[in-house]
Amino acid sequence: MTTETASPARRVPRRLLVRFGLLVVLVVGGFLALKLSPLGSHLNEHDLLAAFETIRTSPWAPAALLAAYLVLCPMGLPASPLMVTGAVLFGVAWGSLWNILGTVLGGTVTYFLGRLLGRDFVAHFAGKRLQKIERQISKRGFWGLVGIRFLPIPFALVNYTAALVGIRPALFLTTMTLGLIPPNILYTYATNAVYHAASGERSHVYLNLAVAISLLAVLMFLPQVIVGWKRKKRYEEIRERRRGR
Repeated sequence: MTTETASPARRVPRRLLVRFGLLVVLVVGGFLALKLSPLGSHLNEHDLLAAFETIRTSPWAPAALLAAYLVLCPMGLPASPLMVTGAVLFGVAWGSLWNILGTVLGGTVTYFLGRLLGRDFVAHFAGKRLQKIERQISKRGFWGLVGIRFLPIPFALVNYTAALVGIRPALFLTTMTLGLIPPNILYTYATNAVYHAASGERSHVYLNLAVAISLLAVLMFLPQVIVGWKRKKRYEEIRERRRGR
């Protein structure tokens, strides 16, 4: 008489369940707590600006903005209200710097949180399928991962996905940083231009705003154009090889 035992691949170690459960609680629970609590109604551009306006002249204002990025980005909240706050309070130059640092720090915390608490859990279930996903991602190449940052995809989703599918830390940090610099600068510039236009300072603002929006649109569609061009080139190479046989 034989006895059946559970397949090791099916049995989930308790430590993986605990860590993944903690990740769900931190992200989903934190997101819902902020959205459903009275604090959630104040996480918008208008209220954030009003709150930071009180400490605008304080040397701690940039640190407070960066701290907000560190706390809110891992919870899945959009970075755009914080980027607007940085653009309006600190101007184009310093606002771009603090927004770049903030999104990089927020993305880094999000990535390592997902890697520490969720990566092993996903790998345990996905197995070889996860390896296929990793290979598909690697095919996009270095600049393909940079270009993802130009697309209108939720910030936290990109960072957590990178952690769970196993993109190496060095590759993630490099491509994320390079990918976040151009959109941050343009977004900060455009937001600052809109703010000054609304404040009555309209000289040259409309032209600058049109340039910024055009460049943002180019950044959003450029990765898709490059991917399409690479596919077309690969297809033509395959056809040439078949003809040469």
